[in-house]
Amino acid sequence: MKKSPELLAPAGSPEALQAALEAGADAVYFGGELFSNRMRAKNFSEKELESAILLCASHGVSSYITMNTRLRDRECDEAFALARHLYEAGATAFITADLGLAAYIRENLPKAELHASTQMTGVNSLDAVALRELGFSRMVCPRELSFGELCRLVKESPIEIEAFVHGAHCVSVSGQCLMSWAMGGRSGNRGECAQPCRLPYRVSSVGSRGGSTSHPLSLKDMCLASHIPEIISSGVASLKLEGRLKSADYVYGVVSTYRRLLDEGRCATPDEIRYLDGIFSRGGFTDGYFTSRYRGMTGMRSESAVSTGEKFEKLTRKIKLSAHCHLELGAPAALTVSNGVTSVTSYGDVVSEAKTAPLSEDAVYNNIAKLGGTPCSLAREDFRCTLIGDVFAASSQLNSLRRDALSKLELSVRHSIRRSAEEKTEEALPRIAPMEKLKTAEFFNTSAIPPEAFGYFDVIFTRFPEKLKGRDGCEIGLDLPPFCADASRLKKSVADFAAGGGKYVLCHTQGQIYAAKEAKLQAVASMRLNISCTAAARELARAGDVRIILTPELGTAALRSISKEVPVTGAVVYGKVPLMLMRRCIMSDKSCSGNCGGDGCHLPADLSDRRGAKLSVIPVGDRVNVILNPNVIYMADKMNELTAQIAEHYIFTDENAAAVRCVIKAYRNGESAAACGITAFKRL
Repeated sequence: MKKSPELLAPAGSPEALQAALEAGADAVYFGGELFSNRMRAKNFSEKELESAILLCASHGVSSYITMNTRLRDRECDEAFALARHLYEAGATAFITADLGLAAYIRENLPKAELHASTQMTGVNSLDAVALRELGFSRMVCPRELSFGELCRLVKESPIEIEAFVHGAHCVSVSGQCLMSWAMGGRSGNRGECAQPCRLPYRVSSVGSRGGSTSHPLSLKDMCLASHIPEIISSGVASLKLEGRLKSADYVYGVVSTYRRLLDEGRCATPDEIRYLDGIFSRGGFTDGYFTSRYRGMTGMRSESAVSTGEKFEKLTRKIKLSAHCHLELGAPAALTVSNGVTSVTSYGDVVSEAKTAPLSEDAVYNNIAKLGGTPCSLAREDFRCTLIGDVFAASSQLNSLRRDALSKLELSVRHSIRRSAEEKTEEALPRIAPMEKLKTAEFFNTSAIPPEAFGYFDVIFTRFPEKLKGRDGCEIGLDLPPFCADASRLKKSVADFAAGGGKYVLCHTQGQIYAAKEAKLQAVASMRLNISCTAAARELARAGDVRIILTPELGTAALRSISKEVPVTGAVVYGKVPLMLMRRCIMSDKSCSGNCGGDGCHLPADLSDRRGAKLSVIPVGDRVNVILNPNVIYMADKMNELTAQIAEHYIFTDENAAAVRCVIKAYRNGESAAACGITAFKRL
């Protein structure tokens, strides 16, 4: 059996941190009041963050700081300063999603570990390779991987892989959800998710009448406690428990259970599963992604449900010490104390001669081991005493020696983790050379492309470029799958496209960009990379020959500002933006054929919310679905709000050829949405 992986616990508050330590976590991840993707958690003030880092270090536990929101330009300086401060305070690693923040940490804090958040949507070894080039030493993989895919990723990855094993499931692949932003302006990419996925929806599929109202987007919590030996065998570096919004009681119960399972290298018993279910679940648990069994994954938390888990009272776990006391007649008393990481020595008064019975080793231990008012413990087997001569030392002398040693040890731990960030001379940032501005479009359906499109767009992206060969007027680009766990399949698609004379590739992850550049193709980074600040855009563009489509969450002022500094950027100016990317087909519980988009497929479908708004659900292959925003981004009559530096990108999803033709005409002439019969739309 392989080495047991790290057990990584969540902490959304100082109390939860203590619970994680008490339960035996190897590492804890937590965030501050800013730049953390769980802004609804209690989180930690800046002073509490420093104390938390020190507390973790004192217990020999790693501290991972979550700074995984997507930044805006106005926030970058503050985020950079916070990262620097926490690095100096001794944080073990930073979990980040923003390329600009990652670049700052890599360049200014070279000894800091960088972990790529699951929000970066790294799903295969190509992504891991690309992230290594960007300075990351670990990638948090998505919850949607099967056991076989996880094993392959770990085997092929040049960096560590961290995997979730317990906790809440988002129905959307992490980093690929814009639904909360679209419905209420609260961005999941900014840690503000309002969880619209937990609301009821009516599903109406092809050939159905009316549909039924349920919770098709609310998944049960993940629980892989029944697969611990398999997970250990995969070689994954870290097992991550979700729950920064949960209580200290939850953290203690879940962490202690997984601690026991890992230590014993076994699966959970039925009683242990029931215990975890009693702590918290949404109508039970699921291991559907891990086992590739997608039926029965949906669930909701009962309004009457209460936690039956243990109550966490306080941190009682002690810091185990070893000690050596040296008492020599006529010499100063000496006590050396170690916590396994650092050691200190304190000296006391000169040791006198015993007038009656000399001190014994046990007597000295009984005095030195009086640690009841401290977070430390000293076992008899971890204590040695050297006695030279018939020596005597009063209890007050030994007490003073112990107190001084413990004080020095605390200071030593504090100093051992503190680091100094080098002051770097401010250098002028290299100018990003502008590229020829292209008008691009991605088509989910090649049969919906009218002849006018080939004369209007410079590049048309499709997943099936071979179907459009021989069309004059524009380049035909390759649109890579938005989710693909098979790196070899991606590389083959890119290689075949290059061999056929292709030029442009629409890329949705860092690894896809890496593959395109390796094949000497021109990469276009899609909106799925969530680039939202100048620093991130600059980092993505710095290697050259990468065009960037910025996130649709930005307003026109931000788009103009970024494009001025990084003139290789574009914006989605038209389209029903994909709000969710789901690896599990929404029709998995309705005899899904698995033939996505073909015979037996129940899609496309509509989701109707409580207000009657309809969101289309369409397949993109391999049981992967996207949910579309019913409100079309429409800018034909507002293009003057964008600068000439911003490239235009169009997304055509469920439109037919006539609708596409109408959109092209409207954008040529600057017409209103009404000219295309569009009533539900939004502006950038």
